[in-house]
Amino acid sequence: MKVFFSVLFLFFFAACTNPFDTSIEIRYEVIGSAESVSITYENGGGGVSQVTNVGLPWSHTLSVDPGDYVYLHAHNLGESGSITVTIYQNGDVFKRASSAGAYVIVSVSGTL
Repeated sequence: MKVFFSVLFLFFFAACTNPFDTSIEIRYEVIGSAESVSITYENGGGGVSQVTNVGLPWSHTLSVDPGDYVYLHAHNLGESGSITVTIYQNGDVFKRASSAGAYVIVSVSGTL
């Protein structure tokens, strides 16, 4: 019986989320009609990552800590098209911006 309760306790503990985990799920998203874009974003490790000549839609998900700075920047590499950049925080819109036209740049940022 003692083994049964030990196994039950371990199963229950493993199934629960960690109440001390305060990480925030971030999803960067770039959509629009631009054919090719260059994207720069805060990568969650205190650095910046960049991808270039990317087709849309594009997205990237990572975990960050409260108080972290997040940043998303997209540059239209063509002579026409629109771009919308969005940062989602735990599934909800945190920041969003749009622009259209040749070689436009769109950026959003903030501290969580």
